[in-house]
Amino acid sequence: MNEEITKARKQNMKIYSLYRAIGVDLVFYYAAEFLFLTQVKHISGADIVLSNGFYAVFMILFQIPASIIVDRMGTRRCTILANMLNSVFVILIMCCKNLGMLIFAQFISAMCFSLKDISDTTLIRYSIPETKKKGDIYSKLEGKGRRNYFLLNACTSFCAGFLYVIHPYIPMIASLCFTIAATVISLGFRDIEEERKEKQKLSIKNYTQELMQGIKFIIKSQRLRSLFLYAGITWGIFCLMGTYRNSLLVDIGIPEQIITMITAYVGIFSSMGAKKQVQFHNRFRNRSLSMILRMMTGAILTIGIVGAVSISSEVTLLAVIICLPFLHISKGMNEVLVSRYLGNFTKEGILTQIYAVNAISKNILRATISFFGSYLLRITNTANSFVIIGILLLIISIGLISYMKTRLGLKPEEYAENEIYGA
Repeated sequence: MNEEITKARKQNMKIYSLYRAIGVDLVFYYAAEFLFLTQVKHISGADIVLSNGFYAVFMILFQIPASIIVDRMGTRRCTILANMLNSVFVILIMCCKNLGMLIFAQFISAMCFSLKDISDTTLIRYSIPETKKKGDIYSKLEGKGRRNYFLLNACTSFCAGFLYVIHPYIPMIASLCFTIAATVISLGFRDIEEERKEKQKLSIKNYTQELMQGIKFIIKSQRLRSLFLYAGITWGIFCLMGTYRNSLLVDIGIPEQIITMITAYVGIFSSMGAKKQVQFHNRFRNRSLSMILRMMTGAILTIGIVGAVSISSEVTLLAVIICLPFLHISKGMNEVLVSRYLGNFTKEGILTQIYAVNAISKNILRATISFFGSYLLRITNTANSFVIIGILLLIISIGLISYMKTRLGLKPEEYAENEIYGA
């Protein structure tokens, strides 16, 4: 193997976990987002959920163009560009005056993460040498990065409430500093040139044919269809629950500092989930995703029911504190395991298409869930919305677990040849 390629691979694997800890998502931002937008910018909770639905729609529109851009520009350049756009998003949030500006900010954020979701993961997949333990290596690198992100986010969320009380713009400025830091770290990545050179030889016509061939395989694969369906439903619910959690705490009169402390508290459990996802996979194997669905559903239903029937804010707060760890442990494990399973039994040449189609399906379902979640907040309170979402998730989970049973978690030899790209 070319010595330069070897050095590039080692460099990328060396800094990837640090980069993901800083740049997997926004730091400081989510702890103060709901408070900042509702109290400082005077945007309602329902409109915040609605803007998240538009974000998901924008992500759908950007996915195929993003897939082509990543393949043509290279993963390193797209990762750098995505982090720069993340900085622009935070600036727009600080300047936001109404729902229209918030939706435009979500447009920029969608540009960022449509590139980032493909380029970050593809970059490290290309950087790991082809070995039997490639999946385990990827899980460890990604798991470590996400674990440290959740820990960092927990620490900064704890501080965010106190900083918010001093001045509500301080957490946003701190978040901007972290997006700039992520951009600087991403400059340290190196292109894996052997992958790029092969792509540069293709004409636009040949590239389009290659893209369509990959998508055709994806559509026919029952394994991938199952993963896309699962990933979209769970991701949409996780995103919705972040806003619902803060909305419920505001409804029952919890102070700002306590709300951000709870965000920090649950972030620790997300970190634990990301750290333990390899052991969780080894323990439950083909039942891993089903177990995550069960934990999510139980936590959401319990919070909703207690909140709806409780006669005191203290009892509701206790239910939140007890149940949220199960939801966030699930969240910490979920994204790493889904990303790992998507790359199983698949050659590198189709990875960008797989991640692009996954992002499209995820955001179609996230948009649907967000728009429905926004509607619920307009017609009823947050606790009742929790109950409705929990009941629907319970019904969906029963069907989804049955559907996935014969399509996911099998051994390689148990899959049909058309489930393995390049077979």
